[in-house]
Amino acid sequence: MNEQTSRSPLWFREPIGTGLEILYRCHRLVYSGRSRYQEIAIVDSQVHGRMLFLDGICQSSENDEFIYHEMLVHPTLFSHPAPRSVLVIGGATGASLREIFRHPGIERVVMVDIDGELIEICKRHVPQWHQGNYDDPRLELLVVDGRKYLETSSEIFDCVILDLSDPFESGPALLLFTREFYDLVRAHLGPRGTVAVQAQGISPEEVALHARIANTIGRLFPVVRPYPYTMHCFHRPDAHVMASMDPGWSLEAMIRRVEKTPLPLRYFSLEMARGMFNLPPYLHQAYETFTEILTDDLFFQ
Repeated sequence: MNEQTSRSPLWFREPIGTGLEILYRCHRLVYSGRSRYQEIAIVDSQVHGRMLFLDGICQSSENDEFIYHEMLVHPTLFSHPAPRSVLVIGGATGASLREIFRHPGIERVVMVDIDGELIEICKRHVPQWHQGNYDDPRLELLVVDGRKYLETSSEIFDCVILDLSDPFESGPALLLFTREFYDLVRAHLGPRGTVAVQAQGISPEEVALHARIANTIGRLFPVVRPYPYTMHCFHRPDAHVMASMDPGWSLEAMIRRVEKTPLPLRYFSLEMARGMFNLPPYLHQAYETFTEILTDDLFFQ
């Protein structure tokens, strides 16, 4: 909720876990409203710059969104020998498009997002994220449900980027984290295709969902590599998961491609790539503990 009186500044309140809330001191409320699918708020905060909240939860902030998006996009594209076609599901801010179009070989990007209102709000209010990449002629933007698109399309892609919001029970992304959905994704990848998944928080207090996402993907792909990153605005460590259809995928080959194609990045780098898949022991233990995979039926029990 937003609170303001004549004697106090604007504060934005975010519940981020059981027994824990964060208050952001803000200069102004840029936008507040509701689309067909979710509550949307954009604020200019004192610490993080402009921030996007969906259903009250921080999705991105101006000062450190580059960490999330560089780590989501580049390891996956560099894991493919020559990515030309990319499917993005989600990603309304347009920042994933910005990072994809940095790669010189990209010929076609299809972006699918169910919330057209959110896309228009992001185009207008967070241009720092998309930087005009919605206007790239290589982009085909479809305002449809990502899962229905996969069920009806026959197109094959080199890479898939799943830039999704959290799987809230009432949110639009819930059924985009299940075995049935990942099976659809796999069917739309070429023989050396790769996919990146936004895979939630990995703090010891809340690692179960991440571990189950990784284990679910592991049932369908021969190569699955979780990797951590940290953003101040998320107030926790998080991780993405990269998966490849190529059983011969190797870190060494990915590093050679990173070295061969230097990009003007602020977080992902050759040095980062060399150690990005190193994980702490508690995460390995979590993968062995939380083995129940995510299914459509499970979410509707």
